[in-house]
Amino acid sequence: MSSSDPSESNSRLSRKAILFYSCTFCYWAGVYIYIPILSPYAKKVSESLQAVGLVMGAYGLSQLILRVPLGLWSDRLRRRKPFLLLGFLFEGIACVGLLFSHSTLTLFLSVLSAGIASSMWLAFTVLFSSYFPLAQISQSMSLLHFLMRSSQVIANYSGGKIAEEWGWTAPFYAGLGISCFGLILALGIRERRLEGSKSSSLKKLWVVGRNPRLLRISILAMLMQFAIFAIIYGFTPIYAQQLGASKSDLGMLIFCFLVPNTITSLVSGLLAQHIQERYIISGAFILTAISIFTIPLADHLWIIYFLLGIIGMGTGFIFPLLMGLSIKPMPPDQQATAMGFFQCIYAAGMSLGPIISGWVGEHLGLNFVFVFNGTLCLIAAFFALKATEQKIS
Repeated sequence: MSSSDPSESNSRLSRKAILFYSCTFCYWAGVYIYIPILSPYAKKVSESLQAVGLVMGAYGLSQLILRVPLGLWSDRLRRRKPFLLLGFLFEGIACVGLLFSHSTLTLFLSVLSAGIASSMWLAFTVLFSSYFPLAQISQSMSLLHFLMRSSQVIANYSGGKIAEEWGWTAPFYAGLGISCFGLILALGIRERRLEGSKSSSLKKLWVVGRNPRLLRISILAMLMQFAIFAIIYGFTPIYAQQLGASKSDLGMLIFCFLVPNTITSLVSGLLAQHIQERYIISGAFILTAISIFTIPLADHLWIIYFLLGIIGMGTGFIFPLLMGLSIKPMPPDQQATAMGFFQCIYAAGMSLGPIISGWVGEHLGLNFVFVFNGTLCLIAAFFALKATEQKIS
């Protein structure tokens, strides 16, 4: 059979896709399997809400610093696969570090390594898209994103169960095993060397980043990530523990957030065909704010599960729309740079949310963490009406 046979070509593409999907599953499961118990574990080790905030903020801090430079470096080298392999390597380093963490500093450095691993994801998606015809890229990336979210859902739920059955450190061992397996799979990925092209420069990034509308949209995404990483991944698990939540229950918390988040992410674009994006985003921020305000009033775990589901639904509407708006008005040759800027700014929220909220919790009490973040979401709701307004020239 000739190598140009369409059936053989499709078969090779299917094998590559299965390998990439498997790597995707391992990539995110290796990090998210211990996320449900990470903040309570950090509280157990450090005995401080402020330290918990610093540890959880390390994940976003490394992404804030590295996402754009790694993208530029990858473009300059015209290589993607080495960054994927490094991602799995840093995942493993993070798990080993967490296993032997007995201080806030070692916890911080370990979570920083996990953030470095997540920073490599941009190169992974670019490599994956290179194996598909232009007409199939949108479909393939949608499926890749859905698999990423599905991996996070399964890993979060499983991580809580694993910790419940075998103890606090068991999810770290599981994450290490998944990372090693993913690294072995990734070695089988083949990469075509890209043709030389003009890479985005830091100067171009600066020019694009000065776009006022892009800056406003990026700030909205930063506020959303600020609240998610402070409330969902940071301090709601600690509040749930005060209500008697088990390690298994902690896994269920983030499961309840991620499932509706994944579903509404898929339908947000359809809704935007009938309602202006700014009204959807503003309404979703208000819904998210009300739910965050209500969490410290909850006296049963099922109420928290329900509220996290509402927050997941709200943020699931917000993020895809903001991502689309970040490149919508940009010329084609500036869209990748705009996306890099957008991701860099929202990564600041992933870092600052837990850090600032940890300070608030340490000095004013845990309940004020929810009041503070709910207020920020309300401010974002009103800001969204102007920030995302499409002006016709």
